[in-house]
Amino acid sequence: MPQDIALDIPFPKRLNPYVEVARARNEHWLVSTGLLSSEHNVERYRTWRIERLAAGFLPGVSVNDLTFGLAVQSFFFFFDDLFDSGLGEDPAAAYEICHEMAALARQEPGAAEVTPSFPLARVWTELWEQSQLGMSAAWRARSVRHWEEYFLTYVSEAVNRRSGTVLSMDSYMKLRRLGIGSEVVVDVSERCGHFEAPPEIHQSMAVLEARAITAEVVTLTNDLHSLEKDLANGELNNAVLLLGMEHGCSRAEAISHVQQMIRRRTDRFLQLEAEADRLCDVFGLTPEQRENTRLFLDTNRACMRGNLDWSNDTGRYSEVGVLHVNRSPRIEDVVARTAE
Repeated sequence: MPQDIALDIPFPKRLNPYVEVARARNEHWLVSTGLLSSEHNVERYRTWRIERLAAGFLPGVSVNDLTFGLAVQSFFFFFDDLFDSGLGEDPAAAYEICHEMAALARQEPGAAEVTPSFPLARVWTELWEQSQLGMSAAWRARSVRHWEEYFLTYVSEAVNRRSGTVLSMDSYMKLRRLGIGSEVVVDVSERCGHFEAPPEIHQSMAVLEARAITAEVVTLTNDLHSLEKDLANGELNNAVLLLGMEHGCSRAEAISHVQQMIRRRTDRFLQLEAEADRLCDVFGLTPEQRENTRLFLDTNRACMRGNLDWSNDTGRYSEVGVLHVNRSPRIEDVVARTAE
Protein backbone atom coordinates (compact mmCIF):
# COMPACT_ATOMS: atom_id res chain seq x y z
CA MET A 1 0.00 0.00 0.00
CA PRO A 2 1.65 3.30 -1.09
CA GLN A 3 2.08 5.61 1.88
CA ASP A 4 1.52 8.69 -0.26
CA ILE A 5 -2.07 7.77 -1.13
CA ALA A 6 -4.15 10.94 -1.58
CA LEU A 7 -6.50 11.72 1.30
CA ASP A 8 -8.54 14.87 1.66
CA ILE A 9 -7.89 16.06 5.21
CA PRO A 10 -8.10 19.84 4.63
CA PHE A 11 -6.18 21.08 7.66
CA PRO A 12 -2.69 22.60 7.56
CA LYS A 13 0.35 20.47 8.32
CA ARG A 14 1.98 21.51 11.59
CA LEU A 15 4.93 20.11 13.51
CA ASN A 16 6.20 21.04 16.95
CA PRO A 17 9.69 22.61 16.63
CA TYR A 18 10.92 20.65 19.68
CA VAL A 19 10.43 17.30 17.92
CA GLU A 20 14.11 16.25 17.94
CA VAL A 21 14.65 17.17 21.59
CA ALA A 22 11.58 15.14 22.54
CA ARG A 23 12.76 12.23 20.39
CA ALA A 24 16.09 12.02 22.22
CA ARG A 25 14.44 12.29 25.63
CA ASN A 26 11.87 9.65 24.72
CA GLU A 27 14.44 7.15 23.55
CA HIS A 28 16.47 7.62 26.73
CA TRP A 29 13.33 7.14 28.83
CA LEU A 30 12.30 3.94 27.02
CA VAL A 31 15.75 2.42 27.51
CA SER A 32 15.85 3.46 31.18
CA THR A 33 12.44 1.88 31.86
CA GLY A 34 13.43 -1.36 30.14
CA LEU A 35 10.86 -1.02 27.37
CA LEU A 36 13.68 -1.02 24.83
CA SER A 37 16.32 -3.53 25.86
CA SER A 38 18.52 -4.00 22.80
CA GLU A 39 20.11 -1.87 20.08
CA HIS A 40 18.20 -3.87 17.48
CA ASN A 41 14.89 -2.92 19.04
CA VAL A 42 15.97 0.70 19.46
CA GLU A 43 16.66 0.78 15.73
CA ARG A 44 13.30 -0.80 14.97
CA TYR A 45 11.57 1.74 17.21
CA ARG A 46 13.34 4.62 15.46
CA THR A 47 11.85 3.56 12.13
CA TRP A 48 8.37 4.23 13.53
CA ARG A 49 9.18 7.96 13.98
CA ILE A 50 6.55 8.29 16.69
CA GLU A 51 8.05 11.61 17.74
CA ARG A 52 6.63 13.10 14.54
CA LEU A 53 3.18 11.76 15.38
CA ALA A 54 3.24 13.41 18.79
CA ALA A 55 4.69 16.60 17.29
CA GLY A 56 1.80 16.71 14.83
CA PHE A 57 -0.77 16.13 17.54
CA LEU A 58 0.82 18.76 19.79
CA PRO A 59 2.25 21.40 17.46
CA GLY A 60 2.18 24.32 19.90
CA VAL A 61 3.08 22.94 23.34
CA SER A 62 6.30 23.29 25.34
CA VAL A 63 9.16 20.83 25.03
CA ASN A 64 8.30 19.25 28.39
CA ASP A 65 4.66 18.80 27.44
CA LEU A 66 5.63 17.37 24.06
CA THR A 67 7.99 14.93 25.80
CA PHE A 68 5.15 13.79 28.03
CA GLY A 69 2.72 13.48 25.12
CA LEU A 70 5.30 11.41 23.23
CA ALA A 71 5.67 9.07 26.21
CA VAL A 72 1.92 8.43 26.11
CA GLN A 73 2.09 7.81 22.36
CA SER A 74 4.88 5.29 22.93
CA PHE A 75 2.65 3.41 25.35
CA PHE A 76 -0.10 3.08 22.73
CA PHE A 77 2.24 1.38 20.27
CA PHE A 78 3.79 -0.98 22.79
CA PHE A 79 0.39 -1.94 24.16
CA ASP A 80 -1.14 -2.44 20.72
CA ASP A 81 1.68 -4.73 19.64
CA LEU A 82 1.07 -7.02 22.60
CA PHE A 83 -1.98 -8.33 20.77
CA ASP A 84 -0.26 -8.96 17.43
CA SER A 85 0.54 -12.50 18.59
CA GLY A 86 -1.09 -15.33 20.55
CA LEU A 87 -2.44 -12.92 23.16
CA GLY A 88 -4.62 -11.29 20.53
CA GLU A 89 -6.37 -14.59 19.92
CA ASP A 90 -6.81 -15.57 23.59
CA PRO A 91 -9.87 -13.78 25.04
CA ALA A 92 -9.24 -14.97 28.61
CA ALA A 93 -5.62 -13.82 28.64
CA ALA A 94 -6.52 -10.55 26.91
CA TYR A 95 -9.24 -9.96 29.50
CA GLU A 96 -6.81 -10.54 32.37
CA ILE A 97 -4.49 -7.80 31.10
CA CYS A 98 -7.16 -5.38 29.89
CA HIS A 99 -9.34 -5.74 32.99
CA GLU A 100 -6.30 -4.90 35.11
CA MET A 101 -5.59 -1.82 33.02
CA ALA A 102 -9.22 -0.66 33.20
CA ALA A 103 -9.24 -1.19 36.97
CA LEU A 104 -6.05 0.85 37.30
CA ALA A 105 -7.70 3.66 35.33
CA ARG A 106 -10.81 3.63 37.53
CA GLN A 107 -8.86 3.57 40.76
CA GLU A 108 -8.94 6.80 42.76
CA PRO A 109 -5.64 8.70 43.00
CA GLY A 110 -3.57 7.48 45.93
CA ALA A 111 -5.49 4.21 46.28
CA ALA A 112 -3.63 0.90 46.08
CA GLU A 113 -6.33 -1.78 45.84
CA VAL A 114 -5.10 -2.64 42.34
CA THR A 115 -1.37 -2.78 41.61
CA PRO A 116 0.19 -3.18 38.16
CA SER A 117 1.45 -6.71 37.62
CA PHE A 118 3.62 -6.34 34.50
CA PRO A 119 6.18 -3.79 33.28
CA LEU A 120 4.07 -1.93 30.74
CA ALA A 121 1.24 -1.54 33.26
CA ARG A 122 3.67 0.00 35.75
CA VAL A 123 4.88 2.48 33.14
CA TRP A 124 1.30 3.39 32.23
CA THR A 125 0.35 3.92 35.87
CA GLU A 126 3.10 6.51 36.24
CA LEU A 127 1.98 8.28 33.05
CA TRP A 128 -1.65 8.24 34.19
CA GLU A 129 -0.74 9.79 37.53
CA GLN A 130 1.20 12.55 35.77
CA SER A 131 -1.57 13.22 33.27
CA GLN A 132 -4.08 14.04 36.00
CA LEU A 133 -1.99 16.81 37.56
CA GLY A 134 -3.81 20.13 37.31
CA MET A 135 -6.84 18.68 35.54
CA SER A 136 -10.44 18.89 36.75
CA ALA A 137 -12.62 16.09 38.12
CA ALA A 138 -14.72 16.33 34.94
CA TRP A 139 -11.63 15.82 32.78
CA ARG A 140 -10.56 12.85 34.88
CA ALA A 141 -13.99 11.21 34.63
CA ARG A 142 -13.97 11.59 30.83
CA SER A 143 -10.45 10.28 30.51
CA VAL A 144 -11.11 7.30 32.78
CA ARG A 145 -14.04 6.33 30.57
CA HIS A 146 -11.99 6.69 27.39
CA TRP A 147 -9.05 4.68 28.74
CA GLU A 148 -11.39 1.93 29.94
CA GLU A 149 -13.13 1.75 26.56
CA TYR A 150 -9.77 1.68 24.81
CA PHE A 151 -8.42 -1.19 26.91
CA LEU A 152 -11.52 -3.35 26.75
CA THR A 153 -11.85 -3.21 22.96
CA TYR A 154 -8.81 -5.50 22.83
CA VAL A 155 -10.88 -8.18 24.55
CA SER A 156 -13.66 -7.80 21.98
CA GLU A 157 -11.10 -8.06 19.20
CA ALA A 158 -9.59 -11.21 20.74
CA VAL A 159 -13.07 -12.77 20.94
CA ASN A 160 -13.64 -11.95 17.28
CA ARG A 161 -10.32 -13.49 16.25
CA ARG A 162 -10.86 -16.66 18.28
CA SER A 163 -14.38 -17.14 16.90
CA GLY A 164 -13.36 -16.22 13.36
CA THR A 165 -15.88 -13.38 13.30
CA VAL A 166 -15.54 -10.97 10.42
CA LEU A 167 -17.38 -7.79 11.38
CA SER A 168 -19.75 -5.78 9.26
CA MET A 169 -18.35 -2.37 8.37
CA ASP A 170 -20.82 -0.70 10.73
CA SER A 171 -19.88 -2.93 13.67
CA TYR A 172 -16.20 -2.52 12.90
CA MET A 173 -16.40 1.28 12.94
CA LYS A 174 -18.30 1.26 16.23
CA LEU A 175 -15.59 -0.89 17.81
CA ARG A 176 -12.67 1.04 16.35
CA ARG A 177 -14.07 4.42 17.44
CA LEU A 178 -13.37 3.21 20.97
CA GLY A 179 -10.18 1.27 20.27
CA ILE A 180 -8.22 3.57 17.96
CA GLY A 181 -7.19 5.68 20.95
CA SER A 182 -8.02 9.13 19.56
CA GLU A 183 -10.42 9.88 22.42
CA VAL A 184 -7.52 9.53 24.84
CA VAL A 185 -5.22 11.47 22.51
CA VAL A 186 -7.45 14.55 22.57
CA ASP A 187 -7.80 14.23 26.36
CA VAL A 188 -4.01 14.17 26.67
CA SER A 189 -3.80 17.12 24.27
CA GLU A 190 -5.93 19.16 26.67
CA ARG A 191 -3.57 18.23 29.49
CA CYS A 192 -0.44 19.04 27.46
CA GLY A 193 -1.97 22.30 26.28
CA HIS A 194 -3.02 23.23 29.82
CA PHE A 195 -6.62 23.97 28.92
CA GLU A 196 -10.01 22.28 29.14
CA ALA A 197 -13.09 22.87 27.05
CA PRO A 198 -16.10 23.42 29.38
CA PRO A 199 -17.95 20.25 30.50
CA GLU A 200 -21.16 21.38 28.80
CA ILE A 201 -19.28 21.72 25.52
CA HIS A 202 -17.96 18.17 25.90
CA GLN A 203 -21.51 16.90 26.42
CA SER A 204 -22.98 18.77 23.45
CA MET A 205 -24.03 16.64 20.51
CA ALA A 206 -21.89 18.75 18.18
CA VAL A 207 -18.65 18.09 20.05
CA LEU A 208 -19.50 14.43 20.64
CA GLU A 209 -19.99 14.10 16.89
CA ALA A 210 -16.74 15.98 16.21
CA ARG A 211 -14.86 13.56 18.46
CA ALA A 212 -16.47 10.58 16.71
CA ILE A 213 -15.45 12.00 13.33
CA THR A 214 -11.87 12.38 14.54
CA ALA A 215 -11.80 8.75 15.66
CA GLU A 216 -13.24 7.52 12.37
CA VAL A 217 -10.90 9.60 10.20
CA VAL A 218 -7.90 8.33 12.17
CA THR A 219 -9.21 4.75 11.89
CA LEU A 220 -9.75 4.93 8.14
CA THR A 221 -6.40 6.63 7.52
CA ASN A 222 -4.65 4.04 9.67
CA ASP A 223 -6.36 1.14 7.88
CA LEU A 224 -5.25 2.39 4.48
CA HIS A 225 -1.64 2.69 5.52
CA SER A 226 -1.44 -0.41 7.72
CA LEU A 227 -3.09 -2.78 5.24
CA GLU A 228 0.07 -4.73 4.42
CA LYS A 229 1.05 -4.93 8.10
CA ASP A 230 -2.43 -6.21 8.96
CA LEU A 231 -2.22 -8.83 6.22
CA ALA A 232 1.19 -9.91 7.54
CA ASN A 233 -0.43 -10.39 10.96
CA GLY A 234 -3.42 -12.25 9.52
CA GLU A 235 -5.74 -9.43 10.60
CA LEU A 236 -8.80 -9.28 8.32
CA ASN A 237 -10.72 -6.64 10.27
CA ASN A 238 -9.45 -3.69 8.26
CA ALA A 239 -11.78 -1.19 6.57
CA VAL A 240 -10.31 -1.81 3.11
CA LEU A 241 -10.76 -5.58 3.37
CA LEU A 242 -14.20 -5.36 4.98
CA LEU A 243 -15.51 -3.02 2.31
CA GLY A 244 -14.16 -5.31 -0.39
CA MET A 245 -15.98 -8.28 1.10
CA GLU A 246 -19.16 -6.37 1.94
CA HIS A 247 -19.54 -4.78 -1.49
CA GLY A 248 -17.84 -7.45 -3.58
CA CYS A 249 -15.52 -4.84 -5.01
CA SER A 250 -11.85 -4.73 -5.95
CA ARG A 251 -9.08 -3.52 -3.65
CA ALA A 252 -8.79 -0.29 -5.68
CA GLU A 253 -12.55 0.32 -5.43
CA ALA A 254 -12.48 -0.29 -1.66
CA ILE A 255 -9.63 2.21 -1.29
CA SER A 256 -11.60 4.77 -3.29
CA HIS A 257 -14.59 4.20 -1.02
CA VAL A 258 -12.44 4.81 2.06
CA GLN A 259 -11.15 8.03 0.51
CA GLN A 260 -14.73 9.19 0.01
CA MET A 261 -15.66 8.26 3.58
CA ILE A 262 -12.82 10.41 4.89
CA ARG A 263 -13.87 13.34 2.68
CA ARG A 264 -17.48 13.20 3.92
CA ARG A 265 -16.34 13.18 7.53
CA THR A 266 -13.92 16.08 7.22
CA ASP A 267 -16.60 18.09 5.40
CA ARG A 268 -18.97 17.45 8.29
CA PHE A 269 -16.31 18.38 10.84
CA LEU A 270 -15.89 21.75 9.13
CA GLN A 271 -19.65 22.29 9.36
CA LEU A 272 -19.63 21.52 13.07
CA GLU A 273 -16.64 23.77 13.63
CA ALA A 274 -18.41 26.65 11.86
CA GLU A 275 -21.26 26.31 14.35
CA ALA A 276 -18.98 26.60 17.41
CA ASP A 277 -19.61 30.30 18.00
CA ARG A 278 -23.36 29.76 18.03
CA LEU A 279 -22.93 26.88 20.46
CA CYS A 280 -20.84 29.08 22.75
CA ASP A 281 -23.58 31.73 22.60
CA VAL A 282 -26.19 29.17 23.62
CA PHE A 283 -24.18 28.28 26.72
CA GLY A 284 -23.28 31.89 27.48
CA LEU A 285 -19.58 31.08 27.70
CA THR A 286 -16.90 33.50 28.84
CA PRO A 287 -14.12 34.61 26.47
CA GLU A 288 -11.73 32.12 28.13
CA GLN A 289 -14.22 29.27 27.75
CA ARG A 290 -14.77 30.20 24.11
CA GLU A 291 -11.02 30.12 23.49
CA ASN A 292 -10.76 26.73 25.19
CA THR A 293 -13.57 25.44 22.97
CA ARG A 294 -11.68 26.68 19.91
CA LEU A 295 -8.49 25.04 21.18
CA PHE A 296 -10.29 21.74 21.67
CA LEU A 297 -11.66 21.70 18.14
CA ASP A 298 -8.18 22.60 16.89
CA THR A 299 -6.85 19.63 18.85
CA ASN A 300 -9.16 17.36 16.85
CA ARG A 301 -7.89 18.96 13.63
CA ALA A 302 -4.31 18.29 14.71
CA CYS A 303 -5.15 14.68 15.56
CA MET A 304 -6.59 13.98 12.11
CA ARG A 305 -3.92 15.83 10.15
CA GLY A 306 -1.01 14.78 12.34
CA ASN A 307 -1.98 11.13 11.95
CA LEU A 308 -2.07 11.50 8.16
CA ASP A 309 1.32 13.20 7.95
CA TRP A 310 2.91 10.62 10.23
CA SER A 311 1.29 7.73 8.31
CA ASN A 312 2.90 9.01 5.12
CA ASP A 313 6.28 9.22 6.84
CA THR A 314 6.62 6.30 9.26
CA GLY A 315 8.52 3.12 8.58
CA ARG A 316 6.03 1.14 10.69
CA TYR A 317 3.85 0.46 7.64
CA SER A 318 6.61 0.37 5.03
CA GLU A 319 8.24 -2.73 3.53
CA VAL A 320 10.83 -2.54 6.30
CA GLY A 321 8.08 -2.45 8.91
CA VAL A 322 6.36 -5.48 7.41
CA LEU A 323 9.68 -7.38 7.43
CA HIS A 324 10.03 -6.60 11.15
CA VAL A 325 6.50 -7.88 11.79
CA ASN A 326 7.21 -11.09 9.87
CA ARG A 327 10.24 -11.68 12.11
CA SER A 328 8.48 -10.76 15.36
CA PRO A 329 5.05 -9.13 15.86
CA ARG A 330 6.17 -7.58 19.15
CA ILE A 331 9.06 -5.19 19.43
CA GLU A 332 9.68 -6.37 23.02
CA ASP A 333 8.25 -9.47 24.72
CA VAL A 334 9.31 -8.15 28.13
CA VAL A 335 6.52 -5.57 28.21
CA ALA A 336 3.86 -8.29 28.48
CA ARG A 337 5.55 -10.38 31.14
CA THR A 338 3.12 -10.71 34.05
CA ALA A 339 5.61 -12.15 36.51
CA GLU A 340 9.21 -11.22 37.04
